[in-house]
Amino acid sequence: MKARAWNQLDFDDPAVAPALTVLETLQREDGGDVVRYLIPEGFGPYDEALADEIIELQQRVLDAFRKLVPPEAHVSVVDPEDHHPPLLFHHHVRFEEGLSRDRLWGYKHYVMPAWWVGLLPDGDSWCFVGPGFAWEALYSVSGPSEIIVRGAHFISALDLASLRLFQRFERMDRA
Repeated sequence: MKARAWNQLDFDDPAVAPALTVLETLQREDGGDVVRYLIPEGFGPYDEALADEIIELQQRVLDAFRKLVPPEAHVSVVDPEDHHPPLLFHHHVRFEEGLSRDRLWGYKHYVMPAWWVGLLPDGDSWCFVGPGFAWEALYSVSGPSEIIVRGAHFISALDLASLRLFQRFERMDRA
């Protein structure tokens, strides 16, 4: 049986509990490594002109997941507001090879995206949590949405400053 990259869980599945503990610890730590980006008003992850930049971001994050999390482990994907059940993302399963640009970009209504949950906030907030790191895509109705990247090894593996898409966002220093 072929392994699947994305597996949806029940809301109360205990497989997500360790990730929630990691996320809470990272969010609580004062001196931890954190990078925040405010997403400008009017930015849309559905802008086809940005598709190549979004795919570049997805590939860079996926490469970091594969580098930092062993093949037998997974990345947990949780909705911090509990509107959607959690997912386990088996990042070493090669789901992206041979896929069309539209499936990798994932924002055409008639195409099932390769990334079930996007790394950019598009109306929902999501947190990707691995051992000692988190990627938080936080959507805000009343203000700017943001991306929060936590964990020194993860930040280093991503080389955030070189991502073309992030050059469109305002980087916020820790207060």
